[in-house]
Amino acid sequence: MTALSSFIINPSNTLYDGEDHDEKILYVIRRSKITNLSWTLLAAIMLIIPTIADPFLRSLKFNGANLVSLKFLFIFTFSWYLATFGLAFFNFLNWFFNVYIITSKKIIDFDFFGLTYKNIAETTLENVEDVTSTISGPFHTIFNIGDVVIQTAGEKREFDFVEVDDPGRIRDIISDLVAAKRGHHDHN
Repeated sequence: MTALSSFIINPSNTLYDGEDHDEKILYVIRRSKITNLSWTLLAAIMLIIPTIADPFLRSLKFNGANLVSLKFLFIFTFSWYLATFGLAFFNFLNWFFNVYIITSKKIIDFDFFGLTYKNIAETTLENVEDVTSTISGPFHTIFNIGDVVIQTAGEKREFDFVEVDDPGRIRDIISDLVAAKRGHHDHN
């Protein structure tokens, strides 16, 4: 289940477009799994609604005749479950494919929205100027979820790792990699 983790260290069999031959992927990071709770609960409630609505709609009668046909109930129920599956699938894909990758040379931000839009931004570790982490609100404080903002000297001025687990740890990892990279170049 490592592939479904929100923080993967040294992932095996992981590649990305534009990866250099001498580059090693060190971390793959996603939003915290707990951030999926809201849409997961919504999908669970949506799964239950037809079991409540169906008997109620079947009981509606006027002069002894059903007000709602069985054909309508079937189409309604099928459409409802299809919409529920679509909601859950879309939100899962959004969580799964929006990843942040830290390599031995770069930081990459993959943003996917739906099936038709993708934005990939990257910067080298040498371009990183400042790394900060923020945790705000009681929910985020309790579960240690927050944002990591990476300011760069590159074309994209900021990289935002949004709602990640243990943002302080991620900030420290990036800062240590940047310091090691700069220290390595100072000795050359």
